[in-house]
Amino acid sequence: MINNEMMYNIAMESNNEKWSQWLAGLTDGDGCFYINKKEKTVSFEITTHILDIRVLYNIKNKLKAGNLTLRSNSQSVRYRVKQKKVIFEIVKRVNGKLHDKYRIKQLKQVCELLNLPYINPPLILGKNNAYLSGLIDSNGTLTISVSKSSAENSQKSGVEGRKIRLINSKGYNQITFKITSVDLKKLNVIKDSYGFGSIYIEKVDPRNRNPKDQYHWIIRSFVDFQCIYEYLKINPLKSTKMHRIRLSLLYFKYKDLGYHLKPLGSIERKIWSKFCTSWFKYSF
Repeated sequence: MINNEMMYNIAMESNNEKWSQWLAGLTDGDGCFYINKKEKTVSFEITTHILDIRVLYNIKNKLKAGNLTLRSNSQSVRYRVKQKKVIFEIVKRVNGKLHDKYRIKQLKQVCELLNLPYINPPLILGKNNAYLSGLIDSNGTLTISVSKSSAENSQKSGVEGRKIRLINSKGYNQITFKITSVDLKKLNVIKDSYGFGSIYIEKVDPRNRNPKDQYHWIIRSFVDFQCIYEYLKINPLKSTKMHRIRLSLLYFKYKDLGYHLKPLGSIERKIWSKFCTSWFKYSF
């Protein structure tokens, strides 16, 4: 018979595993291992936008180690840890969970240096695996593009200009969520595991130095947004991107009701304008 203490321990283990899955996704997007071959030491880093500094505090508090540094001439913050004991813990947490080919290459080198076995990741993840939420926190982009606006509104710059163009875009707007990578295999794992979204290729100009095609895992339909919304109810984001995820279903609701087409000054148009203002809450 399972008692309360055993149930508590099981729940804690489940939450701990989900955090490790999330960390793996975040690492595939914004993290890296650095190896000092001369000193035979390893450091681990993750960099985020300054608005998402709480993501890094979450990691620091969980691992009880590391330092945060504001990067010069950029709107970003870096978490770095070098303590060997913590590096071992990070490797234990993400080993067998990374899918980005560049991170896997780094992890294999770290495992070799630390004399640890490398674990191959599965090709298919469980539907509730938190890897995707970590990858969204790092690489996910959720936007509403406007394809047509007045000459006057087109000249308005900054967040205020984008907000005005969205408010007055009528039917000329499209919501899009995407994760971009040069690693097609990683995006195929997402698409095949979670069962929604499509992958598109963006060919790079061959005249560019070191040209690499980019791949985009994209969702645009209401059905797909429902899927990702339900997934993130179980595996919520830790970044400010969750704000737009919460608004995404409202976008479809208001457009279905035609609020974006109502006359200026009407209650419906005011509701649409309020939505557009909220959409840019974390933009600058």
